[in-house]
Amino acid sequence: MELYYFKNDITKGTMIIDIKNNLIYHFDENRNRKEHRAISTSFSQIEVLNDGRILVLENYYKYENGHKSNLYCLNQNIEIEWFLSSIIVEDRVDNYVGFTTNGNQFFANTWNCFRVEIDIENGGIINKQFTK
Repeated sequence: MELYYFKNDITKGTMIIDIKNNLIYHFDENRNRKEHRAISTSFSQIEVLNDGRILVLENYYKYENGHKSNLYCLNQNIEIEWFLSSIIVEDRVDNYVGFTTNGNQFFANTWNCFRVEIDIENGGIINKQFTK
């Protein structure tokens, strides 16, 4: 079982990421539990940011959530703060396949070869570039 434990200094709680079961738990200082389950598929990539927020990428294959993307940010209380804006290609949502960080810059790549720079504060796209 892949479990990762984090102390959250902001909420004075503990977070557990359970990759195998696609769950993220948050226990506050009174041991009250909140959980976040994968919305549609399974967790593909997760990164805990310095401020305690969590970037979550769900597997792109067969991901369904309206026109909301498969890359989103959870706040320190395990609530969805934003979904990364979707890129539409030929009237279909182009799902994200991975993300990377470079210092304070955040980038995501789509199935159809777009690389976007992410505004980490609101999930907007700062820059979009076709890479193929």
